[in-house]
Parts: sequence; C-alpha cells; structure tokens
Amino acid sequence: MRRAGQHGHWRAHAAAAQPAAAGRAETTFALALLKQLGGTDNVVYSPYSIDVALTMADAGAIGQTASQVAHVLGARSADDAVADVEALRSALALAVGSGSSAPTLDVANALWTQSGLALQQPFVSTLTDDFGAPPKSANFAGDPAAALQAINAWVSEHTDALIPSILSRGTITPQTAFVLANAIYLKAHWQSPFVASMTRPAAFTTPAGNVVQVPFMNQRDVTYAYAGGANYQAVELPYSSSSLSLLAILPRRATLAHFERGLSASVLAGIVGRLGAQSVDLSMPKLDLSSQEDLNGPLQNLGMTDAFGPAADFRGVTTQRSLSISLVEHAAVLKVDEQGTVAAGATVVVSPTAAVPVPRKPVSLILNRPFLLLLRDDGGGNVLFVARVDNPAQS
Repeated sequence: MRRAGQHGHWRAHAAAAQPAAAGRAETTFALALLKQLGGTDNVVYSPYSIDVALTMADAGAIGQTASQVAHVLGARSADDAVADVEALRSALALAVGSGSSAPTLDVANALWTQSGLALQQPFVSTLTDDFGAPPKSANFAGDPAAALQAINAWVSEHTDALIPSILSRGTITPQTAFVLANAIYLKAHWQSPFVASMTRPAAFTTPAGNVVQVPFMNQRDVTYAYAGGANYQAVELPYSSSSLSLLAILPRRATLAHFERGLSASVLAGIVGRLGAQSVDLSMPKLDLSSQEDLNGPLQNLGMTDAFGPAADFRGVTTQRSLSISLVEHAAVLKVDEQGTVAAGATVVVSPTAAVPVPRKPVSLILNRPFLLLLRDDGGGNVLFVARVDNPAQS
C-alpha cells in the first residue's frame, strides 16, 4: 500500500490542463452519472476512478468512438481527456499532506493484454508514461479463469481488500483482448473527530416514509464551512492534513430525487461558493455503504454508444483485431465513523485561507432524511467519491 500522497510515476502530459477546468468537467460527469444511477437505494461510486479508466480506453479509440468517450468525460478529444486526468492527478498529489495524521492514498492503474497481441506503440506509450500502466501479458484465450483471478487480486491489493473482487465468472472469456483497471483507496481522519460517547441511536426517515433507528454521530458548537439556501443545507467536513473534505447536502423541503434533478456543476459550485465559517450542531449517521454497478447502460445513455457495439473503433490499441468494449464494471465502498472515512473504488473496462469571524450561535443540521455526500479535493475540485444516502441502515 502506498502511503500518504504517493502515486505511480506518471509524466506530465504535453497538453497541460488547468485543475479547475478539469475539476469542472469531472464534476459535470459525476452529477450526470448520479442521475443515471437514480432510484431510492443507497449508491456510492468514484467518478475519479471511472474517469481515469475510461480515459485509458479513450487513448486507444479512434474517430467517433474516441469523440463520444471524450464528450461523456467533458473533454474535447482523447488527448484533452488525458491532459485533464493528469491535471487532476497532479492536484490530488498536492492535496494530501505528510505526517502521521495525513490521509493514506493509493491510486493505481493497470493494463492486461492477450499474449501475442500486437499493440500500437502510441497507446503503449500513453498507458505507460501517462498512467503508469505498462502492458501485462495475460492468457485470456487459454486460461480466462486464471486471468480473472489475477485481475480481482490486483483490485483487492490496491483497495486494501475493501473490494475483494470486481469481476464475476464469465466476464473474462477466450475472446477478451484487453482489460483496463483503475483502483483508488483512501483512509482519512477528520480534522475535528466526533466523540464516540456522543454517538447514539436516532430516527432516519427513508424515501418511502419508513423510520429506521441507526447510530448517529453528534457534535455541538463546532466550526464548519456551512451554507443554507432556500432548498438545502450543506456542511463541509474537512480531513486532517489535506485539502480533502466531505460535503454533505441535505434538501430542505423537496425530496432528494427532486433536488438531484436540478443539481448541476454550476449549482454545486454556487453551494460551495456560499460556504462560510459557522458554528454547527451536527448529527450525522455512521455509514457503511457499498455498491457495484454495470455502467454499460448509464454510459450509453450519456452518449458513449459506439464503443459497446459493432461501430466501435479501437484501432489505436491494435489493428490485429476488431475490438469493442463488452463491460465497464465499477465497485465502491464508503465507511464513515467518528474518526474519519475509509473509501475505495475500482473500475474495470473489459474488451473483446484567511481567518473570518465565526457566528457563535450554532446552526442545527440533522441528516435524518436522504442526503448526498461528495468527497472532494477543495484545491483541485476533484470529486473522488459520491454517495446518495437513502437508508443508512442498509449497506
């Protein structure tokens, strides 16, 4: 496990992008995906992990296939998508400090290709130099079960076993040509930890109107960045020795589903821009969330259609075989307790400040009905994890 702030050695991309612009593009993608993962169930995912994995795939795409993937990610081209990922990665490296209280962060990428498949050199160079993912030889044709086991073991290793496996039997076949993977693991402590003795059961109302009793963490008269609008309350919980934070947004009147429909990158930026120092009485449920999603449908709904069918053009990977994407699988875990947060995400693509006066009267924020969480890098705008909490009694 790499320790705080250490990443693979990726080189800076020639077409350097600004972290703020790359962060806006990723936020737009994150919220568009949230709408595709709608419903009344808990969901957690890592936009950053999905973004990186799809950008690696886009590096091998040609023509309209490449344009569609880049468009979904908010980039003008595959090269711009790579530059955006590099900008976000560089900002994330700066977001994590050093020392015993700093977050533990592991970000890793990998590429497995069928042994003997002739790869295009620009694709190999991009995956090696920009993503730290030189090709690993795999015997998909002769022993797909062993290849699947190796990929799942890699994901488990780079998520501290929070995601012990991601691919199920049958997802790797003798026809598989390449597999791309990204994994991210984060363990971060609160800047202001909750006192465990103040945690006690309280009521949470689900979207269906059912009331469940779950453990709520409580803080009284603690200074946080807070914003209250006509239809929401928001609070930002910072992590120690970093610019990372967990932003919780509670719709004030409308249902969470209604609030989500109107949530865009600009609306979110407005909420973040209105955050200001405020004394807060905060009650928040402990969380242990996990999700696994087949993203084929959601990504096609967002406009990435050619990559999954006969129109796919991945001649940037190889001209030896006609390739398409058969599966984009994503899994994520988010655990929130009195000490901080542990989170992990993995995505697999299979192919054939200045001090301000603090108001002393505490504002009350009780997250006792469905709410959103965004684990963000305040410096670069990177959205590492998103969660919809509809029922904290369920995982």
